[in-house]
Amino acid sequence: MENNGIPLVNVPMGPGSQDEGDMVLDYMKMPSEMASYDIPVLPEAEQAADCPQALAVMELLQKALETYRVGDDTAKIMLSSLADKDRALLNQILGEGEVSISIQGNQKLVAQETVLAGVWWIRELNENDGSLKDEFLEVADVPAMVRTYAFEEARPMRLTEPALPQDVLNAPSVLVEISDASQAYIALKEEGFAGSTPHVINLSLLPFSPQDHLYLSEVTGTGAVTVLSRGYGNCRITSTRVEGLWRVQYYNSTDQLILDTLEITDVPLVACAAQEDLGDSAERLHEIREVMV
Repeated sequence: MENNGIPLVNVPMGPGSQDEGDMVLDYMKMPSEMASYDIPVLPEAEQAADCPQALAVMELLQKALETYRVGDDTAKIMLSSLADKDRALLNQILGEGEVSISIQGNQKLVAQETVLAGVWWIRELNENDGSLKDEFLEVADVPAMVRTYAFEEARPMRLTEPALPQDVLNAPSVLVEISDASQAYIALKEEGFAGSTPHVINLSLLPFSPQDHLYLSEVTGTGAVTVLSRGYGNCRITSTRVEGLWRVQYYNSTDQLILDTLEITDVPLVACAAQEDLGDSAERLHEIREVMV
């Protein structure tokens, strides 16, 4: 066979033939698990009949779900007088949903959405030792405590500094946009239109350095309300100390930040139950009560 002047090179192939040196093949971490929410195991009819207080609460809850409309005053059902067995039964039936909320301010409150969207189990804690002070169920798109305490410590923004920290480039322009949007939100709130279309700033699309993020956080501050919505990944929502401003961050199932936004609004919609969700919850509760009696 003629080589026609073309040199033939014997290239080694196969395992061990490639010298990788210090290089390591690095794969993206794949999702390993996700938060899931199983349907609660319902008690037997005899067990339910032994807890008349729990059954009475469920009847009140049914009426509240059927009459509540998003925008109405929330409906509360106090649980402090329930016997332990009734409270345990109610907790078994309602279970835990995807959204949890904490208030860390002048009031210390935690809220857990149940498996019925729009039904929240609220616990008020003692400030000294964190022990349970009171608890109740609330039917609402989002618990009233969120709107009450989210911007309780809001303060005027400072937009000018004698000298910006080193490597802070784009945060100042975003802060000007936040200030304008916050003032517009306050004006709408005074006119009764606080729940209108939110103003959204997508930080993931901006050339933001770590110093920009740090400076933005220092100026806007951290508010009292933290909302965590879990599922295939997490959504973390935090109020700030700027009226109407929320930090909304989405993480994938490997806990990597995939979307970082700011929203100027009453409460971000991702934290709220829709009217359709409340209607579905009313139907589900009706089915649960039929099975139990």
